[in-house]
Amino acid sequence: MKKKLLLFSLLISMLSLHAQNVDSLWSIFRNTKNPDSVRFEAFNDIAWGCLFTNTDSAYLLGHQELEMAREKKLPTWEAKALNTIGASYQLKGNYAKAIDFYQQSLKIREKLKDTKGISASVANIGSIYINIGEFEKALTYQLRSLKIFELMNNKQGMASAYNNIGLIHNNLGHYDQSIEYTTKGLKLFEELGDKQGVAASMSNLGNTHYSTGDYLIALEYQMQSLKYAVESGDKQVESITMSIIARTYLKQKKYNQAIEFATKAKQLAIAAEDISAEKEATATLYDIYKATNNHSKALENYERFIVLKDSLFKEDNQREIAQKELEYEYEKKAAADSVRNEEEKRVKDALIFAKNAQIEQDKTQKWALAGGVILLIIFGFFMYNRFKITQKQKNIIEEKQKEISASINYAKRIQYALLAHDELLKTNLPDHFVLFKPKDIVSGDFYWATQKEDKFYLAVCDSTGHGVPGAFMSLLNISFLNEAINEKNMEEPNRILEHVRKRLIKNISQEGAQDGMDGILICFDRKNNSISYAAAHNKPILIKGTELIELPADKMPIGKGEKNEPFGLYTISAQKGDMLYLFTDGYADQFGGEHGKKFKYKQLEELFRTISSDSLNKQREELETTFINWQGNLEQIDDVCIIGIRF
Repeated sequence: MKKKLLLFSLLISMLSLHAQNVDSLWSIFRNTKNPDSVRFEAFNDIAWGCLFTNTDSAYLLGHQELEMAREKKLPTWEAKALNTIGASYQLKGNYAKAIDFYQQSLKIREKLKDTKGISASVANIGSIYINIGEFEKALTYQLRSLKIFELMNNKQGMASAYNNIGLIHNNLGHYDQSIEYTTKGLKLFEELGDKQGVAASMSNLGNTHYSTGDYLIALEYQMQSLKYAVESGDKQVESITMSIIARTYLKQKKYNQAIEFATKAKQLAIAAEDISAEKEATATLYDIYKATNNHSKALENYERFIVLKDSLFKEDNQREIAQKELEYEYEKKAAADSVRNEEEKRVKDALIFAKNAQIEQDKTQKWALAGGVILLIIFGFFMYNRFKITQKQKNIIEEKQKEISASINYAKRIQYALLAHDELLKTNLPDHFVLFKPKDIVSGDFYWATQKEDKFYLAVCDSTGHGVPGAFMSLLNISFLNEAINEKNMEEPNRILEHVRKRLIKNISQEGAQDGMDGILICFDRKNNSISYAAAHNKPILIKGTELIELPADKMPIGKGEKNEPFGLYTISAQKGDMLYLFTDGYADQFGGEHGKKFKYKQLEELFRTISSDSLNKQREELETTFINWQGNLEQIDDVCIIGIRF
């Protein structure tokens, strides 16, 4: 829902469609007695009117507008045509092409000093960077757009910019700024009577309060957003808003209300034949039934989720192919029209001069022959081009993945900077491997290490959640571990975990939340040549030769839980050549295989036993290959972290 409302709020600042129907606009355009500015404005409005109903038509109309503007040397309308084409690519999810056309439009508008046009192009480029997760760049463009809108006193543009800046701050975790900017946007949308803008702002405010854990306030905004969604008649927005409300109820553990809203969301999506909205509702129901231990219902919704995901994937591919075919047909038609117009001109000239001399007739025949040859060459060129396009279809998905990967590198670098550095691990654990596979851009799982005098500490932990929420928890957990060891000078792993638990309960469990982490903290004491550890839920595995030993762990989390007993302090008696494995639950919980079931711990332990005598690099490769093969076409459901150590 956030993506759909965000996109609309950005595009609305550029849409100036007259209160006329399409037939009336076509009539204005076809009337050659009207000034070019009036005709082009009508044509541009027709193209923009197609954007949200028939994006392919908007794309073709945008190219026609671009050709006409260049032919008549009208740069203002050339920029608008480029903007239309960019918007069509944006709505199709082809962000690289969208930015390219928006930048072309912006360059012309800057040369013309077109303030209004510059603000629209800048806002659109900012929207793309939001969609691909490059929030720092997005903020730069949105602030520039806001400044221009303020100078113009364009309240519609200001409202959209405020709303989008609020969204960016929300994604960056700046919740106070997010609420401040989004509230400004909401007030302007209300003043303008823009119901869809109000719905977008309320939805974004609800999301921000959801992120901060203020579920009651979040629910109030989400309910208001739902009201406006119902009034607007947009069934997709209504369905996805209900899914978001269901997730808020899930966070409050109000399972009956959560099921009620998620079920309604699914029914609405099915009635509207909206696969995307149904996928969101089904994913929500899966999480609800999983939380309530209704395994049959959870599995039913998970299987449906996979079917819908595959269907959307195929639909995206078909849409890409259709887009390429449209581009080819348009280019071929444009070439054919060009040749036909030339031919008509030659025939007319031949008729005029045929009465005067036979030589003119011969010339005309020669030109006709030349035109035929040119037509054959052009046709052959486009047939070859079509063949090349077809060959490239297989690479479209890979190119998309490269674009997405490029946009998330910065976030990954931040995540990895917080983990244990390779140099520190190699210095203290010469023979080891790390398998780290986050589910999303950033991870709730983490591995962290520190050296304190003669002691080396290594933690392998699974924070509550994954993605951005999980990453925030991992930051908090790492800071508390560091505080206990390097500031409080605690030495025993069990006392360190107890300190972290107290800090977590004091800081985030005031209202009954049970967020925290499971994990293992191991201490290598070089001075006393001993190894001790403490573990919450996750059990280390020690392999001696062919014997697999499941080491003990306490059945309670590092955080608020049903048990609040002291953590046990355990020791490891290892000899040279023994293998120790520290890991989280993501690998064992992954669905896959022929029947779509979990990998499970027993199978993972047997895999450890099988590979334990191999080199560390080979072990890591075998674990990763097995995971990928098991996962198949299914989605990775959780973060994965495994560290293997050979003594």
